[in-house]
Amino acid sequence: MSDKQMKELQNKVIDLKRFAFILLALSGFLSIGLVIPGAIIVEQQGMMIGLLVTLLLSAFYCHRSAMATRQKLYEEE
Repeated sequence: MSDKQMKELQNKVIDLKRFAFILLALSGFLSIGLVIPGAIIVEQQGMMIGLLVTLLLSAFYCHRSAMATRQKLYEEE
């Protein structure tokens, strides 16, 4: 594997980790909004919980992709 491809994989791992952390932080803020009484309308709670689950699953997927890419990078070295 060339140095350019290795550098691209390293950058991809960094980007995926950052994206996963941002999604996790956003889901944390949304979950705090669910706990605060009167912060959202009761009818919107289902939508908020669905969005929260989607964000957590997306963060999990990004983290798993970053770890798989990192493993691929270390195997090529």
